[in-house]
Amino acid sequence: MEKIIEISNLHKRFDKLEVLKGINLNIHKKEVISLIGASGSGKSTLLRSINLLETPDQGEILFHGQNILNSDININEYRSHVGMVFQNFNLFNNMNVLKNCMIGQMKVLRKNKKEAADTAAYYLEKVGMKEFMLADPQNISGGQKQRVAIARALCMAPEVMLFDEPTSALDPEMVDEVLNVMKDLANDGLTMVIVTHEMSFAKDVSDTVCFMSDGKILESNNAADFFAHPQEERTRQFLSRFLKV
Repeated sequence: MEKIIEISNLHKRFDKLEVLKGINLNIHKKEVISLIGASGSGKSTLLRSINLLETPDQGEILFHGQNILNSDININEYRSHVGMVFQNFNLFNNMNVLKNCMIGQMKVLRKNKKEAADTAAYYLEKVGMKEFMLADPQNISGGQKQRVAIARALCMAPEVMLFDEPTSALDPEMVDEVLNVMKDLANDGLTMVIVTHEMSFAKDVSDTVCFMSDGKILESNNAADFFAHPQEERTRQFLSRFLKV
């Protein structure tokens, strides 16, 4: 399978705290990778580093063979290929749902208003939010906001989508509506890297599951073997809270 992103020996520290300690990870086309582990294990920092929201201190991130940590990289252009969905939606409250999904296309992709609106309508329909196109973000639920955030990212036609605990800020009854959208995207062949605490989702949807602990990927395997036969004691301990292993 074609490699889209290759991460090698990635380190990141905040002051004296080393958060990533030599991460190696390949992301292949149409692959769904779930990153699991306790809070503070480095999962979100890894995702934010891939999207250049954090600058790693050491190592390489290759996107189609080009090191994106080089100073001459066009960050906005790169992020149009590697989209990100956050815990807290990050919608613009001064714009309606439709305009939230249009602005990036017009500013970064240089689309005209009609092209951007047509693309936005298409993806809002795909996530079940077309009827809310003219709504203000303050007037829709958390689950609906997250679906708009997913549509907004999809409007940029990314090659890879990064999801940073996309359901953690949602009320329990709203979690499934977002996970169902993500399952559909996985079935459509979208390449995805997902930080999640939803173990059943990770088990059902992922091609690869990585367990992070103390800034390292301690264990990585295909989803079926990962959950059925965890190799590391710390992985077993972590999973025992969620599953009978």
